[in-house]
Amino acid sequence: MFATRYLQCLAVAVPILLAPTFAEPSALALDRADATNAVVSGRVLARDGTRVPHAVVIFTDEAGTRTVVAAGDLGTYRVTLAPGSYVVTVEAPGFVPRVETGLVVAPGRPRSLDVTLDVVGFAEALTVIGTAPLDGIHFGAIRESPARDVADVLNDAAGVARLRKGGIAGDVVVRGLQSRDLNVLVDGERVYGACPNHMDPPVFHVDYAEVERIEIARGPFDMKNHGSLGGIVNVVTRRPEPGLHATPALALGSDGFVNPALTASWGTARYSILGGGSYRRSLPYTDGRGRRVTEVANYQPGAFDEQAYEVTTAWARGSLQAREGHDLQVGYTRQDAGGVLYPYLLMDAVYDDAHRLHLRYDARAGGRRPALRAALYHTRVDHWMTDARRVSATGMARGWSMGTLAATRTTGGRLEARVASATVGAEAFRRRWDARTQLAGRQYVPQFSIPDVVTDTAGAFVETTHAVGPVTLDAGGRIDWTETSVDTATANVTLYRAYHATTTTRRADVFPSGKVRLTWRAGAHVRASAGLGHAVRVAEASERFFALQRMGTDWVGNPDLAPARHTAAEGSVAFTGGRVTLVASASWSRIDDYIAVHEQPRQVALAGVMNARARSYTNLLARLRSLEVEGGVQLSPRLHLSGEVSSVRGTQDPDAARGITSTDLAEIPPLRARLRLRYDDGRWFASAEGLGHRAQEHIDRDLGEQPTPAYAIANLSAGFRSGRLSWSAGVANLFDRAYAEHLSYQRDPFRSGVRLLEPGRQWFSNVAWRF
Repeated sequence: MFATRYLQCLAVAVPILLAPTFAEPSALALDRADATNAVVSGRVLARDGTRVPHAVVIFTDEAGTRTVVAAGDLGTYRVTLAPGSYVVTVEAPGFVPRVETGLVVAPGRPRSLDVTLDVVGFAEALTVIGTAPLDGIHFGAIRESPARDVADVLNDAAGVARLRKGGIAGDVVVRGLQSRDLNVLVDGERVYGACPNHMDPPVFHVDYAEVERIEIARGPFDMKNHGSLGGIVNVVTRRPEPGLHATPALALGSDGFVNPALTASWGTARYSILGGGSYRRSLPYTDGRGRRVTEVANYQPGAFDEQAYEVTTAWARGSLQAREGHDLQVGYTRQDAGGVLYPYLLMDAVYDDAHRLHLRYDARAGGRRPALRAALYHTRVDHWMTDARRVSATGMARGWSMGTLAATRTTGGRLEARVASATVGAEAFRRRWDARTQLAGRQYVPQFSIPDVVTDTAGAFVETTHAVGPVTLDAGGRIDWTETSVDTATANVTLYRAYHATTTTRRADVFPSGKVRLTWRAGAHVRASAGLGHAVRVAEASERFFALQRMGTDWVGNPDLAPARHTAAEGSVAFTGGRVTLVASASWSRIDDYIAVHEQPRQVALAGVMNARARSYTNLLARLRSLEVEGGVQLSPRLHLSGEVSSVRGTQDPDAARGITSTDLAEIPPLRARLRLRYDDGRWFASAEGLGHRAQEHIDRDLGEQPTPAYAIANLSAGFRSGRLSWSAGVANLFDRAYAEHLSYQRDPFRSGVRLLEPGRQWFSNVAWRF
């Protein structure tokens, strides 16, 4: 069934894109190399080494004749040129145009030309992510997509999945590990959600319109940042650039989605400022069965057509170059989100307000001076959620039967320097997290579900890179100290003792991390690498010290949870030759003391604790195997075919004494396949995509997981870019399929008990004007 539906989607996609190609025999003829012409091919890369898809490469000969070719999804291009001397101009949204002169093409002699682009704005002295294998999603691809938030954008990356909770605020999943097992940063800042049940993941607190690019590193190979157990996602926001610029933009879509945004900047050699704002709102989406998503959850009928979310964001940045090579930057973002519906859960957010403030100093290397970075930041999130729109609130005295008021504040800083081939640094931060829950069944008496937990962390790291001929060695390590403590005056120690026979309210951990990687460049076309990495993350406050008494089952943390320790071996190979590009990565992981949801029986009979069981957390041994394969073929100068396959398999060791009988790890996305045809002449483009997921039958029955059927859908998009104007539009889920992703319902407390279907046929349109 999966294969049949996938082929049906491709049957529609292929003729749509082949038509313009067959109508241009001259374009096909250009790519036929002979004794009088030569092929020029190469890659378009960002300064950090990530691929830049859909960049426009323009070859201008001495007579002024231009030949235009667009790079494919993997950033590669290929074109046949007549003999002569050319000026090469490479352009991509969000990057400074690059001009290469003096490219001489000789008959019958192929040429290779890789081009590296710099992002607009100031040059960064040091990167947020270290020497971990890096992938990226850049400005142009972000603006062409139908995404409504950052999680939607990331869902297109190999090995990355999205956990949907509603119309927005999806969580990020990398190789089967969710954001609690990842580092999710914004401009290197730590931004944490306030909801105890991850209603508001970190990526929700950055607006889609302020994003310049997104950096992704998979596996435990990032040594610069504490807690990168399964990888790191760093969202890089837009920066001021020289001159006076403004970009008004408007995104529209199905279900009343509207998103106007404006960014303006002004800059000189010494000063620059940037400001922007965005507004997003939408009704609940309609699934492939023609029903609002609110109709299948436990919403009151009057709430079926209420607004699904309303988010307003404003941001400002400024920089000062005190002297050559020294930059001081300051930035602030305020986000107000109201009435956000989460049908995935039992409650909705009345408000989710976030503040991000940072101050950073960069000194670029020069002479004997090392590159240096010092940064301070403060982030705060305030969150209030209730079930006021749900059936469970009917007839309640306060208009809701459950509500949680939560807040988290994080203050931190880092200092790092690059000396020769080594980068050394230190970071420290404090996170404070508290939550108060009220239940009608307990007469609305406040319970301190997260009792003002303070987590202090300090760490130091070193990374180094050495190249010997075609072989490069990357190595690094770090040491971290973390202490977590609670407010003993509000902590429900009785629940800790009843279910875990402990009264622990403070825990300190010290642990090392490290990595080593070898990369071999086997000629001009092949690059292979192999690495071994180890990283650690400490249990969150909600996993160790949460405490909530409820009807039926309680919900309690486990104060004695050990840190999770991830060790992974990874191998990858990349081939670029002729018309073909292939990139493949495989990893084998072992996570000791993996932190998992667990049904915990009561250990000690205590007064006031009536339930026999609670949802809690435990450590167990988990294993993960993953594979990502990406490939591309340039069929003609204007037509690219690309594809991707991602797969991850998670297992755990059973423990009969704790009632753990399943060997399958919970919430693991199934195999995904994607095939895309793209026509692009540098101005107009059109894309047709087939996307399918295999059935997921490897499930954790201890948590009540259910199998997920296979599905396949088709997506179409087209657009135009010329000078200052860019426009894209398309249709997602062309055949209006009714389907659900595997990560479509919660296996945790406060679950809604329903499986959310994905949106049905959805149209979108994005337009922006830059001046």
